[in-house]
Amino acid sequence: MTRMDADDEIPLTGGRQTSGIVRVGDTVRRPMGPRSPFVHELLRYLETVGFGAAPRVLGVDGRGREILTFVEGRVFHEYGEYRLSDAQLANAAALIRRFHDATEGSRLAAGAEIVAHNELGPHNAVFIGDEPVSFIDWDDAAPGTRLFDFANAVWSFADVGEGGGPVEEQARRVRLMCDAYGWDDPREVVDEIHADLRRALVNHEQAGRRGPARVFREMVRWISAHAEELKANANI
Repeated sequence: MTRMDADDEIPLTGGRQTSGIVRVGDTVRRPMGPRSPFVHELLRYLETVGFGAAPRVLGVDGRGREILTFVEGRVFHEYGEYRLSDAQLANAAALIRRFHDATEGSRLAAGAEIVAHNELGPHNAVFIGDEPVSFIDWDDAAPGTRLFDFANAVWSFADVGEGGGPVEEQARRVRLMCDAYGWDDPREVVDEIHADLRRALVNHEQAGRRGPARVFREMVRWISAHAEELKANANI
């Protein structure tokens, strides 16, 4: 690969992604982390089994950064500035199902149900029109369960929460994604969203992170007040 100067580097900013990420030509350079070996093995495995909606690992550059393929398209970075279409939601859910199916029973799942991405959402998906063409930012990927990974994705993609509009509409989006994934009972997904937000709140409180704890306390307050209504409307 041709060596490029720093002037050729274009910072990639926005969303909740890892800092220090730059684009160099048709590649992305990212800082290596403690989980990079697992992530690289996962991305190579996905390439081997024909799952095309993930970056490809190209190696490590002279500055010790991982080199991945750059995926053209749109990433929705800022919550509140977008509302995904029904087609985008359904296609994202179907792609999540394909990813989960691809890792089920694999060595990388290490006895768990699947390998979970653990941070799926519009901020970590590249869209071209209504089609999600790639999931990105795989740093938190690890053995996990379908329910946790899918519920976390539904919470983010379907914009479940105080700023997500009428509860009936949020429930409709939850049901839409469940149908596209093939998840029979949306109530399980809502319950998992509720449980995950409570776990996140406890973690932030125990770690003394006052700002995030305040944010998650409000999220838990909202979902606690509306979970039953969400489940009732999503199960119609």
